This record gives sequence, structure tokens and C-alpha cells, in this order.
Amino acid sequence: MFAYQIKQYGKQEQLFLNEIQKPVLSENSIIIKVHSASLNPVDYRIRNGDTKFVLRYSMPLTLGHDFSGVIEAVGSKITQFRVGDSVYGRTPMTGAFQEYVVVGENDIAKAPKNLSLVESASVPLAGLTAYQGLFDWLQLKEKQSILILGGSGGVGHIAIQLALLTDAKVYTTASKEGQAFLQQFGSIEFIDYHKENFYEVLPPVDAVFDMRGGDELTHSFDVVKTGGKIASITSIPTPSYAKSANMNWFYQMILRAFTAKMYHLSKKKNIVFHSFLTQSNRQELEKITELVESEKLTISIQKIYPISEINTAMKEISNGRVKGKIVVDFTNKERNE
Repeated sequence: MFAYQIKQYGKQEQLFLNEIQKPVLSENSIIIKVHSASLNPVDYRIRNGDTKFVLRYSMPLTLGHDFSGVIEAVGSKITQFRVGDSVYGRTPMTGAFQEYVVVGENDIAKAPKNLSLVESASVPLAGLTAYQGLFDWLQLKEKQSILILGGSGGVGHIAIQLALLTDAKVYTTASKEGQAFLQQFGSIEFIDYHKENFYEVLPPVDAVFDMRGGDELTHSFDVVKTGGKIASITSIPTPSYAKSANMNWFYQMILRAFTAKMYHLSKKKNIVFHSFLTQSNRQELEKITELVESEKLTISIQKIYPISEINTAMKEISNGRVKGKIVVDFTNKERNE
């Protein structure tokens, strides 16, 4: 089968078309023929080598973390799905940019009935990240206030919609163009980062969801109320994540050492800080499906590329100015040209 892979880490590394072995079915697995996949910031961070001290991969490596497709085969112990089902989901680690993927029952859900398979591919990773950040880690309550850093991106625009469904007071940092894009989703308070610093103008909030990192993450500690919470997807995972993912004590100690600065800052400010990696969760993905089908949640797709143009798509997602999602379509005839 075909796969788009990298040979080594590097910011200029190009994905190349390779032939690899098709996944083997086991009694607890599902094989899916991929229809489309989406691109996410984690893809270029892995390519760049930003995560190699936490997550180690062998080369060549197939990138990609979420997809849509049709089930080709199911193991003998699979009960929730059958051959021919249209599904969407995320890969357990990486590997969505290939012709077939092998997953477990907890990694996928039935694709939303009101979306095409191309559109469905845009949802799983960004949707689960937004959902888990808001409700598993921040435990956002009705009518609380929240700052979402990076609101116009793939995760951000979903997180804004989910937060608004709780009647939260939502603030976000966005450029003029980002604000124009986000206004379609409801009542949002904007801070134009070209004109002002959020930490100088924002009233204290109950929670911060960070998609930006760096100085913006550090300054978020200045705007959270005492006893409030911060969740980030840009920092090294915290020991709280390692514990939830059932990682051993040694790995938890390593992460504590890497995140010591944030740990001490959170203790000093009496703020709960979590940095996490998104986990597969069929039940949560099914809740997202319900929201999409009831039109309470809209996923915005900036552009759909044929799979043959995946390097162009990767360049676009890497520039940090994408509004919504970017998808690659495997069914486009250009892929083998």
C-alpha cells in the first residue's frame, strides 16, 4: 500500500511516497481504507523533531493523526462496527497518511451523517482535543469565563463553540482576519494581539486553554483567578497527564523535571496547570458526532488538497495562519502522478 513518510527529522523535510506493507488484522483490531485525512500542528512538530525527546519514532515515519474511511475488515472480538461502515477517528499514535490504517474500537466512531467523508476527516483530533481540554482537564462549568489562546485555529474554533454551549464567557486572541472568521460562531470577546497584550487588558478568568505556547502561555498565569485552571497542548505533558495515561512512575518523574518551571509557577499562583496529549475516546467522539449532526458544532475547512499535494498542505499548516482545518483527499486521481 502507499504511504507518505519522512526519512528524518527536519523543518525542510519533505514527505515522500513510499510502498509499505498493509496492516495485519488481529482479533481486537479494525482495518480501514482511508478516504481522507486532516493535517494538524502536531504533524509538523513531529517532522521538525520538536517532540523527539518525549515521543520517539523509527524512520521512515508515516505522519497523520486523524482520518475518515470505510471499514474493510474487523477482528473476531469487534462488536461495535462491521465491514462497510463509514467511520472517522484517530490513529493510536501516528500513521494516517497511508492507504490503510489499523485501529481499535476506542479509536473511531461512525462518521456524521450530514458530512461527506472528506469533511469528516477534519473533525476527530481537533474535536477530541477541544473536548478533552475543556471538559476533562479544565472541567469547564456553566457560565464560567475562559480565555482561548489561538481561537481561529483547528482546535481553537471548535473549543470556542463548545465553550459557548456551556454559556461560558469566552475571550480569545485573534487578528482582525481571525475575528472576522470567528464572528459566525456567536458572542465572543476579542483581543487583537496586533494592538494589545491580553494580560494587560483582560479581566481575571476562571480558565485558559492554550494553543499558542511560549510567552503567551507564561502570561496566561497572570490572568487566571486564584484556584483557576490552565490547560495547554503546546508544552511538554505534565505528570498529571502521564498518570491519567497510566505511564510508569519513572516517566512521570522525567516529565516533572521537564515541566518544573510551570509546576512552580502554578504552585506560586495557586493555579492548576495541565499540559496534555489527546487520547482516543469513542464515547467522546460520539458526543462530538451528535453535536455535528444536530448542527450545534460546525467544523470550518480552509482548504482540501489532493493527497499528491500533501507537502503544499504541510507548508500551509506550518505557517500558523490557518483558519479552521486543512484536509487531504486520498481519492483524488492526482495522488499517483
